[in-house]
Amino acid sequence: MSGNLVKYKKYDSSYEKEVLKVFTEAFVNYPLFYNIFEDDFKTKEKFLACYEKIMKGIFKATIRKDACYIGFKDGQVASIVIVESPENKPIGVWDYTVSGMPGIMMMLGLKKTFQFMEISERTELVVKSIKGPRWHLYFLAIDPKLQGKGIGTDAIRNFVIPLVKKHNGKLITVTTNSEKNVSFYINNGFSLVEEETIAFNEKSIGNWTFRMDL
Repeated sequence: MSGNLVKYKKYDSSYEKEVLKVFTEAFVNYPLFYNIFEDDFKTKEKFLACYEKIMKGIFKATIRKDACYIGFKDGQVASIVIVESPENKPIGVWDYTVSGMPGIMMMLGLKKTFQFMEISERTELVVKSIKGPRWHLYFLAIDPKLQGKGIGTDAIRNFVIPLVKKHNGKLITVTTNSEKNVSFYINNGFSLVEEETIAFNEKSIGNWTFRMDL
C-alpha cells in the first residue's frame, strides 16, 4: 500500500536507527514531553538526552503491541505511522519495563516517571470512552525537515484511511496535545470530539480528541 508522496512498508528493526531519529526529532517540542520535563534539567542538552531515552522507550513499548509503518521518500525515512487496531491489546507495564523504563526512572526519579505515565494515561481517557471498534492513530511522526510539504496529509488520506478500510474498519480516532495540530486533523476529515485542559502541579497541557467515521 502506498501514498502519492511516500511509499510505506511495515517496520523492521534494520531501520531502527533512522526511525528513532525521525521519531525523536518530530516530537522534541511536543507539549506532553517539553512542558512536563524541561524545567527539571539545568541545561537543554541534559533535557534532550533524557527526552531521547523516553522516546526510545515509548517507541519500543508501543510497537510491541501496535502496527508500525515507515514512510520512505527518495530512499530516506520521511514518516512513521503507528496504528492500534481494535484487536490490539493495551500497552502494559511489562512492555515499558522491557523497553527501557527502569533506565528512565533512574534519570527522572520514581515520582516524575509515574507522574508522566499518569498524565499520558489521562490524555487517552476520552478516546477510550468512544464506543465501537476503533482504529487509533497512535503516532504520526514526520521528519521535521519535511514538515509542511503534505506528507502528513498524504499519510492520512493515502495510507491510514485505505489501511483501515482494507480491514473493514469504520472508525479512526486520534489525540493531540499540540494546538497547531487541531486544524490539520480537521482539514483532513476528522471531527473534534472534545477539547480539554489537563493540569499537573502548576502547569497544564491542552488535549484534543478526534474521530473520523468511514
